[in-house]
Amino acid sequence: MSALPRTADIVIIGAGAIGSSIAYHLSKRGARDVVVLEREAIGSGSTSKAAGGIRVQFATRVEIEFSLRGIAFFKRFEDEMGVPCDFRQEGYLFILSSETDVARFTKNVALQQSMGADVRMITPDDAKAIVPGLLVDDAIAAVWGPTDGYASPNDVVQAYAARARTGGVKFFEDTPVTGIELDGRKVSAVVTPAGRIGTRLVINAAGPQAPLVGKMMGLDLPVDPRKRHIFVTDAFTEIRHPMPLVTDITSGFYCRSEQGAILMSPGDIGAQTEYTASVDWGVLEQTVEKAVRRVPALEHAQVRHAWAGLRPLTPDGRGILDWAPEIGGLYLAIGFCGHGFQHSPAAGEMVAELLTTGSTSLDISDLRLSRF
Repeated sequence: MSALPRTADIVIIGAGAIGSSIAYHLSKRGARDVVVLEREAIGSGSTSKAAGGIRVQFATRVEIEFSLRGIAFFKRFEDEMGVPCDFRQEGYLFILSSETDVARFTKNVALQQSMGADVRMITPDDAKAIVPGLLVDDAIAAVWGPTDGYASPNDVVQAYAARARTGGVKFFEDTPVTGIELDGRKVSAVVTPAGRIGTRLVINAAGPQAPLVGKMMGLDLPVDPRKRHIFVTDAFTEIRHPMPLVTDITSGFYCRSEQGAILMSPGDIGAQTEYTASVDWGVLEQTVEKAVRRVPALEHAQVRHAWAGLRPLTPDGRGILDWAPEIGGLYLAIGFCGHGFQHSPAAGEMVAELLTTGSTSLDISDLRLSRF
């Protein structure tokens, strides 16, 4: 690996989906003197633990717009990036069992449809027709998004990084940021074990580590990393493949086909803030309990492997794209609550637009930090 440069126009902290997408979009807009610092390997943090879901079913205009742009990007991904990303539009199906949820989703679906998204409220019987093994005796309604789906987070992040590098961006792996120097209240340098880089512009895209980066400058950022588990079964033929991503809104459980196997998660969020994630096999029991209540055939599935990742949560479940308060030259692209992968195309594009032109083509004011 080449030596760290002594200066850079822009330093991005974190080479996950968000940081790598920002780097790629900056390089597309002609920014050349950009350095990305990653404490482990490119895409090895939360991005590598993501289920890769891509859905248009969000509650706010900016998130729906991000999703629509994301789906358009993943559809043309191979043409634009030169490699495939295994994008499959197998749908998202939400099962609703309370009147409160039905009211909330009805409102969301109206907004999504008004923005051109293909989403519809359907009956429990319609849901059962889509997924024959589904138990819907307690369901009142369901929401079906046939254009939703998933892609391979690793393929996407590696492609962002490869294309950014071609555009002149320098990536340094195994290079944790240990400090950020300020000149008065302005960023002046980023410090790592490999040396320091003088810069006037730092982007915090550190995912679950973002609050730790904030603390280096005395900032208390409203991001709380929580653990989530994913379990994958052996090949399983007792349900019809491909099964869309099915979410039981009441229990939080979700599952979908993973080739001929089943990927599933209890969806519950860990009880405390964590900055590292290892698998707690005790969680499997409650996952199976939730699974069998919704898809009884899953009782016979054998779990082959599991992983745990961190979701950087914010108080309202939306990401933060904003300049940091009181510190000049620090931009925040953090707190994407487990949606960072799917929203990375639009988030990267917006940050690159803002930094190169001073404005964005989409209204991202709902993602301002000041809302907290």
